[in-house]
Amino acid sequence: MQEKGSAFAKTRFMRLRHEDHTWEADFRALPKPITQNETHYLGIVVSKEGGSVLAQSQVEGRPSANDLAALLAQAMQQPLIGQAYRPSRLHLRGHPQWRELFPHLEAIGIGVSVHRELPKVKDAYEDHLRQMRETRRAKMVRPTVKQAAVEQAFPAIAKWVQGYGHIGVGDQESFGFVVRALDYGGLVFEDDKPDTLAEAMAALEKGLAEYFERERIE
Repeated sequence: MQEKGSAFAKTRFMRLRHEDHTWEADFRALPKPITQNETHYLGIVVSKEGGSVLAQSQVEGRPSANDLAALLAQAMQQPLIGQAYRPSRLHLRGHPQWRELFPHLEAIGIGVSVHRELPKVKDAYEDHLRQMRETRRAKMVRPTVKQAAVEQAFPAIAKWVQGYGHIGVGDQESFGFVVRALDYGGLVFEDDKPDTLAEAMAALEKGLAEYFERERIE
């Protein structure tokens, strides 16, 4: 087994002290910007005793067993918090690509078990997303008082973009001026009759309000 070009050597990890601890480890997909072609994944190792994040890394594309090996090696040898050690137990999700690592982990005294949910990883992942959002918002252009009133003027649109999908307004080749609302499955509303932004917003507000009423969404 290779770990990013270096051997996943048994002797190297056997020298680390062996603690009666349990870790969770996983890779979770990060939000993908429109301009980004390949999904990036965040690798996280978390101790179940206290929930401390011991290692993090990002990879482009589907994570491999080598990526997980490198992540675990980082957690054992150079943890983000505390001293180097190896745990007694490791919880993973049941991805097939991890299985080739199991005998190597068990050879250094780490028992592996597969779980549908990894609650400590989930909490750490959501905290990372919150930090990403806060970093982006720090550079945000703040609306004027007049601009901030747009959510009161168009409550259905505001509701839509905050949790149901996205919108598009403007001129499109071969279509002319068009306004659309799309959810994660595709087109929900479209109108090509408006000629101005004000008309488009009014049409979209009416269309989305009717959609929420039709779907019985409060």
